[in-house]
Amino acid sequence: MRGTLDRIEAGAGASAVGTALHASAAGAVEIPRPDRAALPYRALVDALLARPGFRLDFGARSPADALDHLVDRLLGPGRWVAERAAFADDMATLAALVAGLAGAEAAQLSLRSYFAPGDAVWHLDRMNGDAAYRLVWPIGRPAGMLVTPASTIDRAGYTAWMQREHALLGALDTRVARGEGTAEDLWAHRPHQLAALRDGRFPFLIDEGQVAQVTPGAASIHRVDTPGQAGCFHRSSWANRHAPGLQFVATAGRG
Repeated sequence: MRGTLDRIEAGAGASAVGTALHASAAGAVEIPRPDRAALPYRALVDALLARPGFRLDFGARSPADALDHLVDRLLGPGRWVAERAAFADDMATLAALVAGLAGAEAAQLSLRSYFAPGDAVWHLDRMNGDAAYRLVWPIGRPAGMLVTPASTIDRAGYTAWMQREHALLGALDTRVARGEGTAEDLWAHRPHQLAALRDGRFPFLIDEGQVAQVTPGAASIHRVDTPGQAGCFHRSSWANRHAPGLQFVATAGRG
């Protein structure tokens, strides 16, 4: 039985979210979101989910401009206009929350519809600066992200494991993204490593009872590891490998 994260509404504001993050042992909080069926842009989301395997980095574009570019390219110009606006507004609201939390002018945004097997390994997101935060909002994934306090990770064992596996995981992610096969097929000759991805029983995880899981469909915000701030260890659930969903990510830092 996995634990749950503290929940805080996005409307509570950046200061309240920051207080909740500071109090979280794992360095993450959950942001409730409407069920997929209740989203006013459900039809647009379903159409995008039917086109898996893309990643869009927004760059300097607003959510509205980035979404227009994506939908025009994948689904055709002028389609889902009202739904685009509603979806873009929700992304802009969440992006502003993360930027406010970090004290930054804007957040870096992306939208993707693929699953990277390497994300199923416990890891830290890292940035330079004093503090940084990342929001992850998956739509259509059957399982939520997993988080755990840093005290449950044996750092020496983790470092040794990643030194051995990191490059191989990167190659696996690339091959899966290119459609060369599933992780199960490509790593059939590595049954112990594949079992770790599947079951989450990594040799460096000290106490599985300290793992918490985000509610499916909810957003979450976690601390990014920086020179001035401890990050949040997290991983994706293996249950998402064949249903990657549509994932919006917003990252902001200061310093």
